Amino acid sequence: MSDSALQGQVHAAPKPASRLRESVANFWRDFMYWSVAHFPIFVRVTRPFFLWFALNFSKALRDGPGANARRLLGPDASEKQVEQLRRKIVQSAYMSIYELGRAVNATHEKLHAWIEQVDGLEHYLNARKSGQGAIVVTGHIGPFEVSLVALGEREKRIHVIYQRDARSGFDQLRSKLRKKLGVEEAAINDGWAIWGRLRDALVADELVVIQGDRVMPGQRGVPVPFLDGHVLLPTGPIKLAMATGSPIIPIFSVRTRVGHCRVIIHEPIHVPREPGPVNSDHPALLKIASAIAGVVKDYPDQWAMYEKVWLEDQDDNLISVKA
Repeated sequence: MSDSALQGQVHAAPKPASRLRESVANFWRDFMYWSVAHFPIFVRVTRPFFLWFALNFSKALRDGPGANARRLLGPDASEKQVEQLRRKIVQSAYMSIYELGRAVNATHEKLHAWIEQVDGLEHYLNARKSGQGAIVVTGHIGPFEVSLVALGEREKRIHVIYQRDARSGFDQLRSKLRKKLGVEEAAINDGWAIWGRLRDALVADELVVIQGDRVMPGQRGVPVPFLDGHVLLPTGPIKLAMATGSPIIPIFSVRTRVGHCRVIIHEPIHVPREPGPVNSDHPALLKIASAIAGVVKDYPDQWAMYEKVWLEDQDDNLISVKA
């Protein structure tokens, strides 16, 4: 996989039937977000109803998760197996929204009780002895926001990098929970200024959390080997580590049952403070990719990625790859 742009073609305008299907899907999505913010139990009870609309009316929840399920299961998987995993991915995403609504209205004691197990805590404690801050790299897997409760009790300040979307009911819920937990948001929409602020936070021995399995608008990424193909991963965590000497700690939260999770902490990744490009074969980036791939392989249905993730499946898109 070369570091060049993958060229695609321009699609025709969507047909009226497609627009109608998406409008219906958007209506029920927005109604679900409103419901989970006010009546979470209603969302759980009506789960079959919401899922029926999501699975049957949303093209995005058909094409993206379907292609990803095919990659996760391998070329020998049957269409039935692919469809079963696609449905599980959508169902898991639905439960994540429900759990987020519960968390927003829960006490700190209840949030602590939802964390059933923490694996690898010694890795985190050892990494934090350096006094150089830490960069937590995670993925769109399971109820990660709940795991911030466990980190928050050990940190004086946590900063989370995210992409602001004022129209998203999900983002509004998530921001409300972060505020409740005392977590500071750093919107990547604000441009390069946030990176200077995050660098200062790390120098002050604070914690920075960033999603490592998706390149958001405004970020740069490079393609790396990932399970059965290549994916585009952000270079931001590596460059922050280069600038500050902070260790990178891969941490993931996986659902054990509804409303409960297990936190998995990997060994810290140390990056030499040597400025330079972050290429596809950068050792730290490959370690991040390996950590994410391991969790995704073990919990494929909990990976909440709705677009086509593998570059090999994106021949109809224009993807800019920059070091």
